[in-house]
Amino acid sequence: MDKRHDPFRMFLLGPFALVDAAGRAVTPKSKKAQALLAMLALSARGSRSRIWLRDKLWSDRSDDQAAASLRQALLDIHKSLGPARGLLIADKNTVWLDMDRLVLDTDIMVRSERSPDQITDELLEGIDIRDPEFEDWLTLERQNWYRRLDEGQVHDVFEPRQQPARDIAGHSALLPLTGGMDAPRAAKLTAIAGIAPPRLLADDGWQWIMTLQPPIMTGAGDGGKIAAVRFQNLMAKAVTDTLAIGVTDLSFALPDRDESKQQITLPICLQLRLTFEGDVVLIELAMKHVINNRIHWLGSQTINRNQFERGEFGTASALISQAVDQLAYFQETQANDSRVSQDGLLIDAVNAIFRLSRGDLEEAERRLEEQIQYQPRSSTFAWLSFIRTFQVGQRYNALDAYLIEEAQAYARKALELDPQNSVSLALVGHVHSFLFCEYDYAADLFEKSIRLNPALPLSWDLYAMLHCYAGQPDKAVSMARWVQELGVYSPHKYYFDTTKCIAAALAGDHAAAIAAGEEALRARPNFNSLLRYLASSHAHFEDLGNARHYLQRLEAVEGGFSINAFRASGYPLLNTGGGQILVDGLLKAGARLR
Repeated sequence: MDKRHDPFRMFLLGPFALVDAAGRAVTPKSKKAQALLAMLALSARGSRSRIWLRDKLWSDRSDDQAAASLRQALLDIHKSLGPARGLLIADKNTVWLDMDRLVLDTDIMVRSERSPDQITDELLEGIDIRDPEFEDWLTLERQNWYRRLDEGQVHDVFEPRQQPARDIAGHSALLPLTGGMDAPRAAKLTAIAGIAPPRLLADDGWQWIMTLQPPIMTGAGDGGKIAAVRFQNLMAKAVTDTLAIGVTDLSFALPDRDESKQQITLPICLQLRLTFEGDVVLIELAMKHVINNRIHWLGSQTINRNQFERGEFGTASALISQAVDQLAYFQETQANDSRVSQDGLLIDAVNAIFRLSRGDLEEAERRLEEQIQYQPRSSTFAWLSFIRTFQVGQRYNALDAYLIEEAQAYARKALELDPQNSVSLALVGHVHSFLFCEYDYAADLFEKSIRLNPALPLSWDLYAMLHCYAGQPDKAVSMARWVQELGVYSPHKYYFDTTKCIAAALAGDHAAAIAAGEEALRARPNFNSLLRYLASSHAHFEDLGNARHYLQRLEAVEGGFSINAFRASGYPLLNTGGGQILVDGLLKAGARLR
């Protein structure tokens, strides 16, 4: 038999793979080339137009760039196939697979008549494309796959399910570490798993509710009105996810109903005003008292009109971030009702976390646990998981499996309760990047968080840190600059300055690292992460006096510091080029090896 026509096997369940008849792997290395093959195999006839493929895999590029990228992906596939490159055929309009020479594991699985519960592998597990058009396609294909299993049919076209069969909370590669856990900790994690989801807003699950006034617009066309609604929706998302405050948007008519006497309404509203003049839009956002209309805070920003109407809010997103910070301040300082103070536990805990001391982290944990008893929310569990990264990073606790397991249990519960909460997605992403080095999985969480709420500086900041851990400090520097635009007035600005310091130091820009690090150190003089990078950067800058000064402070904070102990702590990024720059600087400053 001519081996060139023996069947290939394509594995779509679990990680993507392609093998020839002899069992030799011919999987292309590029993830987009793998995705292209999968998209063809899952199409009705094994074919797609070039335009469709470009739109799904390179939606953020120009037509010329996307076309060039598609040509390169096809070349990569032909190279991996070698003499059997005829499996993939392309002309100037269409790309298709010779399906007569291809066996799909999905078809075999359906014919085996296994029940859906017996199949644990995810369709295209772990494929990392980071294009929203591809992700939408993949979500639908996964829904179709589970419906296909349920009905045992092979060639039907299906509608999306109301609820996906799998959720993002189960995608981590880590497994539970339940063996040998002491009884109190085991009981604690078991209790986490059994906590019911929070009540929906319609069931008065939100104890605090504030209003968004209808936007005021001057000179807006249809495009401007649509963009105003999108901006208003982004404001509501930022408030609910970050502060756990319910939002009533008075842009919509509300049905008459008997409101619960127990419901507490925050006496504050947000008012958006947009003035369109030529090719510019003036965006004004005010926080006002609902009774006397007194303005508590007012921010403004101009932006290009075309940019705004395309939904590219840019620096205008900083207004939303500032409004959220102002609402948090009002909630913390001016609401005294005892019932309302329960909802204030979350903000109090977050503020305590960013004070960083051992006692503050313990106090934050107590407040979050109290909040869970009162009203369990996704972000509460996410912040509890996030605390573990500080406890490990500041070396407040021993790096043991129990601490790591608690972080993972809290993270999973956070995503189970609300997989659309932008704050939870960002915090859980950081947990998986810092503690577990699951960079692909964490990047997916960050991307989703940013798509849901691009006005959240914490998402961008923690995503910048992921790039540091993964050895991409130049990208981290760019993100850190954007974070400083969004969080310029944030009460946690020092934390964002710290990220800029770290990214700049790893990229070799020691002057920028020193400037950002010393600014942050004014707010947190005993933050050991800052002291490490400042000691290293001053040494690289040939300022050995300051380098030794910061190293002495680091040794005092940590009760001794050595390079070997630092490496043994599990701190990510030390094996990257930037990590070597950090270690070289610390040694130059006089750090002990052992």
